[in-house]
Amino acid sequence: MKKVTLLIAGICCIGFTGLTHSICTRTVSAAEEATMTHEGVALPTRMVMSNIARRMSNILEGTLAGSFKYVAQEAGAIVDDSYRINEAFFPIDPKENKWFQQAKIDPNDSKKITQLKEGFDVYLKNIASSALEIQRAAKSEDQKATFKAFTNMVEKTCFECHAEIRDKMIPVENR
Repeated sequence: MKKVTLLIAGICCIGFTGLTHSICTRTVSAAEEATMTHEGVALPTRMVMSNIARRMSNILEGTLAGSFKYVAQEAGAIVDDSYRINEAFFPIDPKENKWFQQAKIDPNDSKKITQLKEGFDVYLKNIASSALEIQRAAKSEDQKATFKAFTNMVEKTCFECHAEIRDKMIPVENR
């Protein structure tokens, strides 16, 4: 039974690794059929999201290795990182917001910006509560509960936010 669980966890790990590696710095424009890099483009959220993705990979690896103290530490760091998302998406001066420019949001449209910020706040709370759930499970040193909390966060927080915010707002060529 333990071998089957480890096999399933390993397959999930490989799948998650593939998912995180699919978020790359290059995209292909179908119209130009050329590779475009994002190296010269200021993407305010890339650093924060890459940091969270790295910590999520660390949580998965730590869970599979049974390093629950490390998992709890990384989950706590995700809570801290989640508060930086608001700073990245909604800096003090909306006219200087590169994300607004990418998503073609008028920096003078305070109603839309307030609405977006309220939506982000829901996801930020979900990130924090999901990470705290991972942390609680890790502190109990229950591998299955920790893994379940991890997959719940990926499915119910990460994927939902990306589908709702990123995929609907940012054109593929600008991601």
